[in-house]
Amino acid sequence: MNHSNVVVSDQLKSLYFTHQNAVLLDDGTLLTSDYDSAAIALIKKHIIEQNKEYPELLGVVIRVEKTDTSTIAEKIESLSTKGVQFQMQNDDISTIGKDAKNLLQLAVKRGVSDIHIELYGHETRIMARVDGRMVELQKTIPEYNYGLTLISYLINQLGKDQDSDFSPKAKNNCRIEIDLIAPDKNSDGKVIEVERETRWRVSYIPAQNNGGQLSLRWSNKNTKIPLLEELGWEAGHIETIRRFLNSAFGALLFAGQVGSGKSTSIAAMLNEMKNTGRSINTLEDPVEFDIGVIQTSVKSTEELNDLIKLLLRHDVDIEMHGELRDQEGAMAACRKAETGQLMFSTIHTSSAVGIAHTLNQQMKIPLALITAPELMKMWVYQTLVRMLCPLCSLSLEEASLIWSEPEKKQFKEWSERNQINQASSKMRFRNPSGCKCCHEGEKDRTSLVEMIVLDDEDRQFIIKEDYISWVKALKKKGYKTVLDHANLKISRGEIDIFTAAERVNGLFERSTDSIYDSFFTAIDAPVDNHSDDEEVVPC
Repeated sequence: MNHSNVVVSDQLKSLYFTHQNAVLLDDGTLLTSDYDSAAIALIKKHIIEQNKEYPELLGVVIRVEKTDTSTIAEKIESLSTKGVQFQMQNDDISTIGKDAKNLLQLAVKRGVSDIHIELYGHETRIMARVDGRMVELQKTIPEYNYGLTLISYLINQLGKDQDSDFSPKAKNNCRIEIDLIAPDKNSDGKVIEVERETRWRVSYIPAQNNGGQLSLRWSNKNTKIPLLEELGWEAGHIETIRRFLNSAFGALLFAGQVGSGKSTSIAAMLNEMKNTGRSINTLEDPVEFDIGVIQTSVKSTEELNDLIKLLLRHDVDIEMHGELRDQEGAMAACRKAETGQLMFSTIHTSSAVGIAHTLNQQMKIPLALITAPELMKMWVYQTLVRMLCPLCSLSLEEASLIWSEPEKKQFKEWSERNQINQASSKMRFRNPSGCKCCHEGEKDRTSLVEMIVLDDEDRQFIIKEDYISWVKALKKKGYKTVLDHANLKISRGEIDIFTAAERVNGLFERSTDSIYDSFFTAIDAPVDNHSDDEEVVPC
């Protein structure tokens, strides 16, 4: 049969695209590649309820037939050429609106932190980040217009504070607030499902051929502020942080990539300091946790800088700025820390040591100010790594049976370099098959952290911009990097060594000599199967 036999409407097309394992033909055949597909009942229900919209099916008995997945895929892919497109009419808004809400609800159920809707010339991809890993949230939809309409609906209909009406050729930002069923914990610690407001930070960037990407970040995924003891830090980290929290003034800058838990960690600190007789104000983009202090959401860098100045008129003891973005904001944070306040802020850089260079070279903060006595107190860098599933993780003996030869070599070199006693080690490893309680052998994430408590020796290295010597001096004093923290958690069986290597440089060290030597490593010559008298025609 050709694609003209597929029964098509906006509602059916939505079901086809969402499930991608069933299609209805106009002779009443409901083709499916999975007899257990939820789409079968949904398609039948829709046809019964809206039978007047499908005169070709009047009097026809719908019968289910099994077919292969390639046939279903071919039928669905053909729909994008039929000219039946999602236009933003009232009925279509209703259909795409349901799809949009269902997509967000599915994301919440899966526990995602981010959704990526990627728009290409002939298809729409919907991906999500779960425990730091990008996974497919919905099968690829073989149509451009569906994704275009979905993105348009999310921005124009659900979005608030949009930059402008949606156009695939223009960047856009907004926020979405929508009630969904989300997991929560009751007073006994049992996980329950409740309806609550979910907040999403939304950004669209255009791409070639009228394509683009819509990114949605679930900003209030976690409603409970963790204790410092629940962040995955070591006891020494917590003790050091608490000393700073109880100090009189100075700045703590928290570095990390997007999604590294910076805001969560700072919220845990501020939550511990509230109700201690000190005034606390935060400026955030947006507010992620309800800490129970004065928190203000900001929409732009300009508004942030204006509010920073405004807070100079308020009697603030502790202040948090969501992110240092430019010279004006960074200078303001330094000024607050100099004038008797505890100052917290975040910054995007790849190490605690790197904060100095970022402040000076990118934000143009003078080295003399960065190294002013008692101004910068602590610099922290954090990254998140997926944790091993406690139910299905593997022993070294079990894991070595499924490792590749390069992985076996990497592990051997790592264990020798770190002097690991494999016989007494508590190490465990990821089970790629996973179990019902995890995703491919891992569940949830833990922190890897490094902290610099700045002293005058550190300031001398910073003002001379001698960062290589500074790192050596720090390590001589016992400084522990995220690499050290990773090695510790690997040896305790909390994280997988190869997963950690995706987030932390240096786990599998290789000298530059060996790298350069490998560039011209001889490759075995191809075997010549021609006989001596056979003529070989050159290419």
